[in-house]
Amino acid sequence: MADAKAPGTGKSVFFLFNLVQDVSILRPLIYLAARETEARLGILVSDAFVKRDRQKVWQREVAALAAGAGASLHLYGSPEEAQAVLAGGSGMIFAASESNLPAHHETSSVFLAAPSTYVRVTLQHGFECIGFRQSREHIQSHGRNIGFAADIVCGWFEAEALNSLIASQRSKLYVTGPPTLLNRSPEADEVASGAGLVCENMHSVRLRVSGDHKTSFMEMFFAFCGKMAARGERVALRPHPGGQYVLKNKVSLPTNVDLNMLPLYAFDMKSYRFGISAPSTIIFDMIVAGIPVAVWRDPGGVMDASNYKGLTEISTLDDWLAFERDVRIRPDMILSRQEAFLAQLPMPRDPSEVYRRFARLILACLTAETGHSRPLPNAGAVRPAVLSQDVLVAASA
Repeated sequence: MADAKAPGTGKSVFFLFNLVQDVSILRPLIYLAARETEARLGILVSDAFVKRDRQKVWQREVAALAAGAGASLHLYGSPEEAQAVLAGGSGMIFAASESNLPAHHETSSVFLAAPSTYVRVTLQHGFECIGFRQSREHIQSHGRNIGFAADIVCGWFEAEALNSLIASQRSKLYVTGPPTLLNRSPEADEVASGAGLVCENMHSVRLRVSGDHKTSFMEMFFAFCGKMAARGERVALRPHPGGQYVLKNKVSLPTNVDLNMLPLYAFDMKSYRFGISAPSTIIFDMIVAGIPVAVWRDPGGVMDASNYKGLTEISTLDDWLAFERDVRIRPDMILSRQEAFLAQLPMPRDPSEVYRRFARLILACLTAETGHSRPLPNAGAVRPAVLSQDVLVAASA
């Protein structure tokens, strides 16, 4: 029997899943809360999440996560349905994608409807992130006045580097570092293969707001794959979990291309010889993994890549081939450049420190006296969820 004074006893910690990329951000915090507290854990999955997961990859991951952490699992299609699950309790609610933008309505509406006995926490979910650290294309597409319904916003960077966090939100900031550093990937059984990893994020505003950069990227990718095929080498392609451009558009890929659809925490990135991507958080992930990385930018230099200044930049096919050659003959030059890039980032990068900061936050919020909310007579239906044929569905009564 748990000690009555154990941290979190009688409290709850809920996690909202709305975008499929939320899984990699929230996953380590669910396990952290399970290890460090006696709180009841709950996962709330929006109906929109289920619709977005066309490949049925992430619903399996969420179901496995709930089972592994001993968390309850519910679906919700409205803030009232989420409110019905939260009613009568107290504790914390985490969201990995929450703001006043329409794309985040499913989470922000839950925060606004949540009982006051819960501390609402929004996480920065990427190296560049709406409301925290925006690129020029983010600003052109979404503007600058991004706010959060959260009580606390967890940033990857120190305050001075979060140049998109507006004045009204700065008092909410708690600097944690990236929660993804707490995800442990399996180690490869062998050294890096000859394959390089190319990551596509064609859905991103970065590749469409300032021009049709998608066409340029795919042309370079196909040409590069052709050159690699002539040498008998393979290339791995990883579609962005939330975009999956090549899958949704049924793009016919070269025969020497292998798709990698696995969550980042499910494979060892060091099994790849190098990585290439347009500006995206995956660049940071690959650098942390310790493989040589190149940032693709449109040949006209229109796309904003200023947050990646100092890294190897490529545009044309000749650039792609020169980068691949440098990976073969002088990888240390690229890796030292990446180490210098990481060193100048004003963020906690030691996983132990990131863990401590999140643990302190959770324990502090769960030990605060908040009382308990009352059950709501007009709350929506409660829909416990189960996995059926890789799809989350409401459990039968």
